[in-house]
Amino acid sequence: METERLFAAAKELIGARTDYPFEGDRDTAVFRHGAGKWFGICLYVPLKYFGEGAGSEYCLNLKCPPDLAQILCGTYRGVLPAYHMNKTHWITVRLHSDVSDEEIVKLLNLSYDLTLPRAK
Repeated sequence: METERLFAAAKELIGARTDYPFEGDRDTAVFRHGAGKWFGICLYVPLKYFGEGAGSEYCLNLKCPPDLAQILCGTYRGVLPAYHMNKTHWITVRLHSDVSDEEIVKLLNLSYDLTLPRAK
C-alpha cells in the first residue's frame, strides 16, 4: 500500500488526525482520535525484526483483538506481532507485502473502532 493512500484513508475517519510527536522525526507518524488516543503508528522497522538483512522498512502498527491477531499472523507473511509495542494487542503490518490494500484499510478502521472512547 502506498503511504499516500494509507494517510488518506486515516484522514477520512471522523475526528482522526495525523501528527509527528517525536522531535526531529518526520518519518514516524501517529494516527489519533480527536481526544489524542493512538489508533495507528507508521514507523521504520528494522528488517532484522522480520528475519531479514540490514536496513529498515516503513510499516504500520495497529490495535487488534488477540484472537484476530493470531489468525492474521498465521495467514499473512506481512502481519507480525507489533514491533516496539504490546505484542498481544497490537500488530505490525508490512505495507508492501501479501496484505492487500483493502485488508489494510479494514484493519485501520478496526483499530480506530477499538480505540474509540467507550460510552459510560
